[in-house]
Amino acid sequence: MKQLKIAFSVGEDSGDFLGAQLIKNLKREYPEAKFIGLGGYYMKKEGLDSLFHIDDLSVMGLIDPLLNISKLLKRRKQLLNFVLQEKPDLFIGIDSPSFNSGIAKKIKSKSDIKTIQYVCPQFWAWRKGRVKRFKNYLDHIFSIFPFEENLLKEEGVSSNFTGHPLAENFGIDIDKKLFKQKLGFSEDKKYIALLPGSRKSEIKNHLKILEDLTKIYSSSNPNYQFVLSLTKDNSISEEKYLQEKNITLIKGNTREVLKACDYGVVSSGTATLEAMLSKTPFCVIYKSNYLSNFVISSILLTLDYISLPNILANKKIIPELRQNNVTARKIKNELDNLIEESNESMLEEFKKLHHSLFNKDKNKFSKIIENLI
Repeated sequence: MKQLKIAFSVGEDSGDFLGAQLIKNLKREYPEAKFIGLGGYYMKKEGLDSLFHIDDLSVMGLIDPLLNISKLLKRRKQLLNFVLQEKPDLFIGIDSPSFNSGIAKKIKSKSDIKTIQYVCPQFWAWRKGRVKRFKNYLDHIFSIFPFEENLLKEEGVSSNFTGHPLAENFGIDIDKKLFKQKLGFSEDKKYIALLPGSRKSEIKNHLKILEDLTKIYSSSNPNYQFVLSLTKDNSISEEKYLQEKNITLIKGNTREVLKACDYGVVSSGTATLEAMLSKTPFCVIYKSNYLSNFVISSILLTLDYISLPNILANKKIIPELRQNNVTARKIKNELDNLIEESNESMLEEFKKLHHSLFNKDKNKFSKIIENLI
C-alpha cells in the first residue's frame, strides 16, 4: 500500500487545534501517512511539515484582510504551487474559507487531487447563495455543527457531521476546584477569565477596554481576580502586568483557564464554544473597525446572534455586547448580573449543547477519506 500524503491549509489558531486532532485521528488508521502544507504549533507537534507560519494569515473582519491582501495572495500562491508540486492524495482546508476556497478551486482546475473543507463555511450566517458553488470545487465537507449536514445535502453538497473535536476535550461536568488547584489559584477569590481574541486586530480592539474593566473592579470588588488568557506566541510580555494586583497573564493555556475560572468575558469566535464547554458563565464581546462592522452587519450577516452557543441554541442563553456597547462599564453590568444570578438554566443549556456536538462514530474521518481516494 502506497504512503498516503495529505496537504493541509490552516489560517489561524482555532483551525490549528482542529487540524492537530484530525492528524492524531488519521495516524491511527494511516500510521505511515505524510502530512504537509500549512499549520501551526499543534499540527507541527503531530508531525505536519509546515511551509510557513500561520501568523502571516492571522487577520479578521472585512477590512483587515483587504489591507493585507498583497501578503495573503502571495502566501496563497506559494502554498498552491507547493501542493501542486507535491501532488498529495488529498487537500484539506481547515476553516478560513475565503483563503482555502481559492486554493481548492485552483487545485480542481489543475489536478485530480481530492479536496475537502473541514469546518463548513458559514453560509447559513452570511452570503447564503455561495453554498450552491461548493460542489464545483469541493469533493466533501466535514461539518462540525449538527444542523449543517442536512442544509448542505439539500443543495447537493457531499457532507457529513463529524462532531466538534472540542466536545471530546471537555467533561460534561467540570470540577472548578480541581482546575483552580492546578493553576495555583486561591480558594478565597473569584476568578474572571478575559479572552480578547487570538488575532492581532481583535486584541487591539478589545484589550484596552478589558484593562479598564479590571481597574473598575480593583477599587469596588477587590475579591475578584482577572486572568488574561492569550495564545502562546503572543508578543505581550508578562512584565506588563506584574504591577497589577488583580490581573494575571497566562499564555497558551486557554482551556485550563476557562475550566478554572468562575466567570468570563470572551471575544466572539471559537473561544465562546470553549467557555460553554468549560461550563463557565460568560458574556460575549465583539468590536471591529466601523467599516467592517457596517458592511457585515448591514449587508452580509443574516443571524440574530454572534456567539456560537446562542447560534446553536437558536436563542439567547448568554449576553452579547457589540461595537459601541463594548465598554468597561457595560461589561461590568453584564458580569454583575452573572455574579448575582444562579446561572443554573444557562449551565443546563451548556450541557445539552455539549451532548449534541459529540461524534458518535470515531472512524468516520478515515471511512470518508478511504471512499474518496
